[in-house]
Amino acid sequence: MATPMPWDREDPLTEALYQLRMRGAFYSWTEAAGEAAVSMPEFPDTLSFHIVARGTAFLEVDGEESQRLDAGMLALVPRGIGHRVATRPGAPVLGRADLLPQTLLGDAFSVLRLGAAEEDAELAMLCGVVAFDSPAVNDMLAVLPAVVQVDSARHPVMAALVPLLAGELRDPRPGGEAVATRLADVLVVETVRAWLADEPDAATGWLAALRDPLLGAPLAAIHREPGHPWTLAELARRAAMSRSAFAARFTAMVGVPPMAYVVAARMRAARAMLASGESVAAVAAAHGYGSEAAFSRAFSRTTGETPGRVRRAAAA
Repeated sequence: MATPMPWDREDPLTEALYQLRMRGAFYSWTEAAGEAAVSMPEFPDTLSFHIVARGTAFLEVDGEESQRLDAGMLALVPRGIGHRVATRPGAPVLGRADLLPQTLLGDAFSVLRLGAAEEDAELAMLCGVVAFDSPAVNDMLAVLPAVVQVDSARHPVMAALVPLLAGELRDPRPGGEAVATRLADVLVVETVRAWLADEPDAATGWLAALRDPLLGAPLAAIHREPGHPWTLAELARRAAMSRSAFAARFTAMVGVPPMAYVVAARMRAARAMLASGESVAAVAAAHGYGSEAAFSRAFSRTTGETPGRVRRAAAA
């Protein structure tokens, strides 16, 4: 076996959180007064966050109770779920956040004012929409609730990060966008960690299994090398369990059998490669398929899309 490098991660949850590296982000400093709300449309494969600096906001997701966010509170909305941010519950929606008139201060930062001049604003908050590099991140986003809410005052690292991020955005300097993106990386990771600490029983599915002393290692291995020709026996050995016991525990906690999870993880990684412009032949080879035809059949059966369609959509 290869000698482990000093930075190799042995804790499965740490490794999963380490993969939360952003490849794109857009931020908006929003100020509002009176009765006002904006809608955030559905953006697939993204995460939105909202940090209240002053006043109180209400975050509304269809089918969920309205979430009150006071100053210092941060909320994540995973999976690109459409939602609304309002000054009052049920306030009239003025339009889509990305289509309303706003002042652009850079390629990835704007100031949005709703119904009031800056000096009259009752509510001030920093909002962001981010996408990630690793397809394995979608496993984590899939098992988070529709809204993850954390009070930064209870978590010193978060309390320190919020003003740093806001300062980098409001006072742009050379390299500021890169710094802001890295700060947002850490802030999102810290929010997930804080939520897990505050709500230890709230994690379900894959995220709960990562913390399981038996399932964490094989799950992390699947995410690390989705193209590896995994077998039930090999995964069970990593868990130090019999195949039957491992399969039963994995299915009960994650919600799908181990090998079905392997296929799904493999296809998510393949989809990310296709979207980046890799050829179908290269993606097939990277994930252990002997021919493009075999890979295409498996990909279409699992995702409902053809590899060619994914590549064309990404190019467009």
